[in-house]
Parts: sequence; structure tokens; C-alpha cells
Amino acid sequence: MFETVVRLGSTVAAAHELGLTHGAVSRRVRALEDNLGAALLSRGRGGRLVPTETGARFAEAANHAFALIAEAAQSAGRGSARRKVVRINTTASFASLWLIPRLKRFRARHPAFEAWISESQSLIEPGAHSAIDVAIRSGNGRWPGVKAEKLMDDVLIAIAAPSIKQRLRKPADLARVTLLHDEDPAISWLDFTDRLGLGRPDWATSGPRLASTLLLIQAALAGDGVALVPERLAQTHLAKADLITPFTVKPAQPLTHWLVRPQRALSSPAIRAFTTWLRAEATNKT
Repeated sequence: MFETVVRLGSTVAAAHELGLTHGAVSRRVRALEDNLGAALLSRGRGGRLVPTETGARFAEAANHAFALIAEAAQSAGRGSARRKVVRINTTASFASLWLIPRLKRFRARHPAFEAWISESQSLIEPGAHSAIDVAIRSGNGRWPGVKAEKLMDDVLIAIAAPSIKQRLRKPADLARVTLLHDEDPAISWLDFTDRLGLGRPDWATSGPRLASTLLLIQAALAGDGVALVPERLAQTHLAKADLITPFTVKPAQPLTHWLVRPQRALSSPAIRAFTTWLRAEATNKT
């Protein structure tokens, strides 16, 4: 539990992941500190919980112990079944819009192996103690405690339903439609309009905010406005022409999707098969 609080930086987030109440997590952390006779957490920037020097040492030792226990359990009898499964964690948007539509090709190529997918917005560190073999994330790839391998580059594009196309004859027409915003501050309409030569106008900050690319695409399909999304995740709808791209421009900051693995590499026939297939699939735009 303490490891989860350290990883997520919040007792609230830890409680959500563990299926407990916030109060229960806080009480157990306090009980651990009382038992050890030392403060393990302090408040950092933005109110995020960060480990003290003692807490960091304790968390590292706990992580190592959990990994050893998980590896021992795997080799004690369930190893054969475990080697036939690869557990992947990613966001609901990436899973539903990119990964799941392609998994039939993995199953056809490797019928003896199973891919189990879980989703979360924050990175769950893969490793023996988390029961996650690999993760797929978008961002800068600088996550502590893991190895991040570039999977594929992407670009942000504006998308809209065909019914809106007539209102978007030139980039300045974006001021006349509803802009749909991603809650992720790294995906910014202000950066996009700046790249289009429109500057950073006030109207580029107005409009609904949605929690994920999946919701943005659903809103765009419904004709609610124009969304800014990763091109890779919109490919299926663009190919069917139920979404169009009135303007395409590379973002101010490149967007990259990463294959994230533990520092202490887990290896099994299923994991090796999946990661090899995934790298090849990332080069396939169909």
C-alpha cells in the first residue's frame, strides 16, 4: 500500500487503485510510520506526496521484496500458465482506438498466447510486483524506475464530422466553431493555432474539456465541435471518412507513444512474442 501511495503521489489515487477508502489508506500509512518511528511522506510541489529520505529507502526495499515474492510465486507452480499470458496496461483511449482493433493479428500469429489488457490514466509501473508485464504510454518517456522504448511517433491533427466541413474553409474559421479540449495540458489548441499562424487568441481557450482522446473522438463524431487528437488514434474513423481533417499541422511538441518495461526485465515466451509483434505493428499504418 505504501508503495502505491509513493508511486501515485496521493492517498486518494492510491485508494482508487486499491479499491479502498481514502481514510483507510491514510490510517494504514500513519500506522506504518508509527510502527517504524519515522516520517515516510511529506508534501511536495502542488501538494503531491513525496517520500522522505527514509521513506524512499523503505519504498525501494519494499519494491524489491515484492518483486522477489512475485517471482518466487511464479516459479512455484503457476509459471507454465503465466508464461502463456502477457499483461498490458495502457489508457482506455489507446486500447480501444489502436491496440484492440489490431489484437486479432497477434492472436492469429501467436494462438498459444493471451493478451490481457488493463487501463489507467496514470502509469502503473510494470514489474513482477504489479502483475503488469508491459505498459504503453504517450508522453516524453522520462518516467523514473522503468525503461521506455520509443514505439512510434505521432502528430496532433484537428478532426471534425463532415457536417462541419463547410464551416472550415480556412484556418481562421476555427474561431467560428466549438473547439473540444483535452484535459491533458500537453495537447493545446493555443499551440496548434500558433503553428497555423493565428497566434494564441482567446477563442482558442474556449470550449468543453474532456478527459480522454476517446471522449474527444466520440464528441467529434456527434458533431459537437472540432477536436485535437493524435492522428494514430483517429486512423480508423479517418479511413471510413466519418471524420475529416480540415487542417493538419505538426504540434509544437512532438507526440510519441512508448513501450514501457520494468528496469529488471521480465521475460517469457508470451512477453517476447507480444513486444516483437507490437514493434512491427507500430510500423503498419493499416
